[in-house]
Amino acid sequence: SILGFILSAYSVYVEHKVEQNLHDDNINPDEEFRALCDIDAIGASCSAVFQLPEGKMLSFFGLVPKDSALDIPNGILGMLFYTYVFIRCNMRSSELILLDRRLNAVVCSLALASSVFLARKLYIIKEICVVCLTTHVLNTTVFCRAILEVVKKQKDKVT
Repeated sequence: SILGFILSAYSVYVEHKVEQNLHDDNINPDEEFRALCDIDAIGASCSAVFQLPEGKMLSFFGLVPKDSALDIPNGILGMLFYTYVFIRCNMRSSELILLDRRLNAVVCSLALASSVFLARKLYIIKEICVVCLTTHVLNTTVFCRAILEVVKKQKDKVT
């Protein structure tokens, strides 16, 4: 969850810097921002991917108005998700709703569904995004662990 949080925060940083460069006419070409995840040798460009309309899924799907305060980048959603995963993994009390295995499976399913949607988009546009692919792998891993937790709990009830 820590790696996911860091990658999500980095994606927000890259998106902000790219947006800043687009609107700053006084920028020196030698000082132009270059993201670490833009790797010419493999044709990877996370900065281009983060600028796609799907980079703000809440407004892309019409859940919030475009350019509203709630129209946040996917990276912020990722930071919230990985914070949830971190807190849940480090909690001890069985009284808290965050520990409910079924709720966790639903939250992780939503994260996986967003990863599948975004990975499909990357495939369609034939773009490589190292940060994106890494978070997709992390989301798949977190989802599998959540499902295994539900299955284990069901087996424990039967025996």
